Order: sequence, then C-alpha cells, then structure tokens
Amino acid sequence: MPNRVPAITKFATDEVAVAAKAPLIAAALAARARLDAAFAAQDSEAVAAVFAKDLIVNAPSNRVVRRETLIGFFRAGRMDYESVVETIEALEARGEHVVMMGEEVVKPNETAPNPGKTVRRRFTDVWRKEPDGQWRLTIRQATITSVE
Repeated sequence: MPNRVPAITKFATDEVAVAAKAPLIAAALAARARLDAAFAAQDSEAVAAVFAKDLIVNAPSNRVVRRETLIGFFRAGRMDYESVVETIEALEARGEHVVMMGEEVVKPNETAPNPGKTVRRRFTDVWRKEPDGQWRLTIRQATITSVE
C-alpha cells in the first residue's frame, strides 16, 4: 500500500491566517480538513460526503467534470497522493459561500497521473453551507502549473 499522509495546510500571509479564524471561514476550512483526511485514507464514502450534489470541477486534466465522474476518478486511484502541501493565499466569506485560493503541491502515487513526480497547481475552491448545516465543496478549479 502506498504511503499517504494528510495534507499540510499553510497560510501564505498573516492576513490569511487571521481570516481563517472567522467563524464561517473556520467552518469551511474544517470541512476541507475532513476532505483532506478522506483523501489520505482513500475513503471514497467520506470524500463523497463532503462533495455537494451539484459539484462541478475544472480539473487539472483540463476537463470539466461533475460529482459522479470525480468520485469515479477517486475510486479508480486517479486522485491518490503520497503527499499534499496546500498554501492558501486567499480566504473570503461571501454569504453562505467561502472562497479559497492558492497553490497545491502534490506527489501522486502510482495509479494517479504523473506518479513519482512533483505536481504544482493553482486552485480555487468554493465551499457552500448546505441546508443541513454542513459545508460542502461545490465548485473547484485546478490548473497544473508544473510537473517536475
């Protein structure tokens, strides 16, 4: 079984670290931490639970995909990482949504694209507070900027 560790999340500036303490943003970050833990455990049910039913993603593969396709990619091992380091550069609450922007550096395992390499990508995530009170990822954009 490949080595997997939970994502390491850093804040790019003191301003972002302060924003992370605001109640709505902190709640969305907690949901993101649950998603990161589910990725590290390769737990598809836990991943699916944090995805909004209407999730849409502009994936690093330069394809637009919806929730069920993304869950299929996950179950097929296409989103299996040895390590992930997230640097959040912007956090902003907008009503029942929280926007997160920054950079991710991932090291894919053997079933994911670019195994054994270091992949850098820019991301924008939009998290939404759902009627049941849970925060779920509803929109994601990720673009690969380099593969080393």
